[in-house]
Amino acid sequence: MLELADRLLPLIAAGTPVAVATAVDVLGSSPHGAGTSMAVTDDGRLLGAVSGGCVEDAALRACRALLEDGETAVHRFGFGDAAAASAGLACGGELDVLVHRLAGAEVAEQLRLVLAGRPAALGVVTAGPPALLGRAVTPASVAAFAREVPGLAPALLAAALTGRRDTGTSGPIEAVCAGWTLRLFVDVAAPARRLLIGGATDAAAALAAAATAIGYRVTVCDPRPAFALPARFPAAQEVVTGRVHEAVRAASLTPRDAVCLLGHDEDLDPLALAAALESAAGYVGALGSRSTAARRRERLRALGVPEALVARLRMPIGLDVGARTPGELAVAVLAEVLAVRSGTDAVPLRVGAGSIHRPVPAG
Repeated sequence: MLELADRLLPLIAAGTPVAVATAVDVLGSSPHGAGTSMAVTDDGRLLGAVSGGCVEDAALRACRALLEDGETAVHRFGFGDAAAASAGLACGGELDVLVHRLAGAEVAEQLRLVLAGRPAALGVVTAGPPALLGRAVTPASVAAFAREVPGLAPALLAAALTGRRDTGTSGPIEAVCAGWTLRLFVDVAAPARRLLIGGATDAAAALAAAATAIGYRVTVCDPRPAFALPARFPAAQEVVTGRVHEAVRAASLTPRDAVCLLGHDEDLDPLALAAALESAAGYVGALGSRSTAARRRERLRALGVPEALVARLRMPIGLDVGARTPGELAVAVLAEVLAVRSGTDAVPLRVGAGSIHRPVPAG
């Protein structure tokens, strides 16, 4: 749900009727994970996707039916199921899809938090008394909701991952509520990952656009005022004129964040790399030839950067995909950032075995 924040917020703020189909449980293989959603408005607009194309037609029909006075419900599509075959689920997994309405000021506030890059959580009742089915629960309303339902704790929205919640005893929440078993699905948005790009180059503009498209909040930094212009980097959230090493030190980077140095300043680049390697950033990469990489590593050692930190440097930056143009370089760099972040070896999927969809890491 929350991945559609930029498109859902204007609709909900305007009071537009919206039906949402949300994948609340995924077993086996599916292109998308739990939490992904399709939204349909009463005037026919279509936003997002539930499973990358597999069950979109069925989800669209269910959303339209809901908008025509239908009822909130969970639909299951599974491999080998006749319903799955008619829905087009060919990936080999099972999918539970909640079709529900989304509205209200509290929901809109969570969407605003997502757009601001701040933590957000939105729960929806997926099973229980008909009066509660589809009800949205937010951090602002969870305490009141917990008072209504025995056995639910106000902390049930606090977990770091999207999915069903655990009571701490025996799996998913199953509180008895007037004879009904009640379950919640919670969609969580962590603070946006950050990408700090050093060097206001064409490659930086392409990388900023690609990283923004997958949820990074991008800062571009360059000491040259003529190049560090917001108009040159429309996808970046911030364009800073200043020294890159100073921007890195001021950023309070976390293991979820990345630093990519795409400039060519022989004097300042080693300082920026030292600051990035000494930070908590999960990925640090730099553009340059193999000879430049060797020279910069020696400069880092001369600056007193420990060998273990020097070994973290990804230089030459990116995966070897034959990139030449700025756009191609952006793809190669971002692919390496994703591989490092997920702990994969970045080999072609066709040479591996087992599921191609890895568990989503916490944070």
